[in-house]
Amino acid sequence: MDVLPFIRYTRHLEMAVSDANLHAKEGLVEPHTVRLVLGIGSIVGLFVLTGCAGTGDVVYLEIQAVPAAPHSAKQHGGEREEIKVAIEAFEDLRPEKSPLGFRTHLWGGVTRFNFMGGKAGDVVAQVVADHLKQKGWRVWVRRHGSPAPEGDPDVVLTGQILDFSANAKSGAFFTKLTVKSKLAVLARNAVDGSTTSMNLEGASTDSVFWFEPKDVQELVNETLKESLDKLTADTKVEKRALRPR
Repeated sequence: MDVLPFIRYTRHLEMAVSDANLHAKEGLVEPHTVRLVLGIGSIVGLFVLTGCAGTGDVVYLEIQAVPAAPHSAKQHGGEREEIKVAIEAFEDLRPEKSPLGFRTHLWGGVTRFNFMGGKAGDVVAQVVADHLKQKGWRVWVRRHGSPAPEGDPDVVLTGQILDFSANAKSGAFFTKLTVKSKLAVLARNAVDGSTTSMNLEGASTDSVFWFEPKDVQELVNETLKESLDKLTADTKVEKRALRPR
């Protein structure tokens, strides 16, 4: 932890209090004003020291499908029920696969963000499956050695994670959040061996005064939802196959 900025801050505070005491002796300010300045300054300094310096911790974010509005599932349910879709774990092609991102603290140090519940490819596949279920699809995540709950699928959905990151940069009384995602999705149709491919990209930014991990977690989930909405909006079911619109 770099405490030099805090030391400089303390020295400035001491100078301000000294000036205030001088003014109090001259009758220019009330003594209680001096005490108020000292109290507020100490609180701010403590906040700066404890809240704006990284400790090297790892925070696990729960990446999941955002619940859909009730009318959304009804709208898509009729056309999606006629096919069965199996989703395989996505291939993680990010250059840096371990962390989801970092929070860079004001006075130095970082906090790492990571996926809760497993590897990125497994987590993203489950989010895609849950999202499509909300839209009325008959879908499941296909795992090695496990029988298909719905029998042989009409469509097998695979994907690659080209970019997926969540970062937070803390400044003075604000934290800027940045989320990016880029997924390459491929649907293989069993009926004729044809394929449908698409890239799903999303990016979001936000700024909060008092940062909590759920802030970046919610932004990740909303960004991913917007990307996956394109998957259902840009495809159609035709003769037990998934086709581009």
